[in-house]
Amino acid sequence: MYDRRGSPVADVRGSWGRILLALALALGAAVALLAQTAEEAVLIELFAKAKAQFRGAGYDSSLATLQKLDDASRAPGLETARERLAPGLAFYRGANLAALGKKSEAKPQFEIYIAATHVSRLDPSMYPKAVLDAFEEAKSESARSDPGANPGPGDAHPGLVDAYAKFGTSAAPPLAIDASWGEGAIRFLMTPSEREQWRLAADDASRAEFVAAFWQRRDPTPETPENEYRIEVERRIAFADARFARGEKRGSETDRGLVFVVMGPPSTVSDTLLRIEDDPIQAARSAPRTVVQSTGGRGSVMTVTPQPMSADKIQGRRETWHYRRDRLPAAVPYQKIDFEFLTKEGYGLEVLQREPNVLTALDLAARPSAAAAGGR
Repeated sequence: MYDRRGSPVADVRGSWGRILLALALALGAAVALLAQTAEEAVLIELFAKAKAQFRGAGYDSSLATLQKLDDASRAPGLETARERLAPGLAFYRGANLAALGKKSEAKPQFEIYIAATHVSRLDPSMYPKAVLDAFEEAKSESARSDPGANPGPGDAHPGLVDAYAKFGTSAAPPLAIDASWGEGAIRFLMTPSEREQWRLAADDASRAEFVAAFWQRRDPTPETPENEYRIEVERRIAFADARFARGEKRGSETDRGLVFVVMGPPSTVSDTLLRIEDDPIQAARSAPRTVVQSTGGRGSVMTVTPQPMSADKIQGRRETWHYRRDRLPAAVPYQKIDFEFLTKEGYGLEVLQREPNVLTALDLAARPSAAAAGGR
């Protein structure tokens, strides 16, 4: 017997049991994939085409494709797919319009995207300057109309806990079991042995059997029909994809997505500008130094203090996720721990600072035993 997400309720023993289990799960995955293909393949294809046209500077063609996508997504039965596509549709509309010099038309589209995803930065290497400028103006206007939408230095970040609480489980459908299943955010939760097993799973039946065993090992209450841990992880992945996406990179595969999928929502979040002392290179350049000058065979010594770089020249920020005991998984022994994500020109966007205690916490929280113990 299986629950509504395909997880086995009873233990199936023996080779015939394993074969039947694999066949049943493979059939279920195939049916789900066919249903998705029948209802959503056109939308996925159109969205991919529009993005490719944008990257190739075919802005008018991309806009036309996005309009076809908009029209197709209004068909009955595609309401959920349309809701998931809406932020991306708005973003690429805005990007195309901005690239065509239509900033006033682009900004409302970017505002829709910002409101839905809370993304506050774009990678400057991926978009034309006109797109970056229009996005920044849209972000500024969004902040003026809703001061909590884009926090300034030192302000509390919009509560991830509250946002996640409002993110219903209906927004997180089961992950499709295909060749990409173990290459996404799920890989953060795999043990080295499981990664090797997944690599060797070369067909649908073996992948389905692996997935069933993967979730079963982590089920905190195997006597119930629901696998609460699986539901929670799939919800976290869907939320991270919606909130932390960066350009073409899925939100659940960013550093912030990694932490969110493994640890869950933090207690609080803060966002501050980097200081000179937070940047070792700038700290060294700004430190006083002794200079010896020689004039007519006689030397004079003086101390020079360089002009420190201002915050706008450093162009860096620190986003910190503060976890307190009530939000930490039970397997993590700390009373509190902070995860820091640095953004700095030439360094990257929201790069996790991999301190020893951070890596230890992630390792402990991701272990199957931690999941089976209930996580929190």
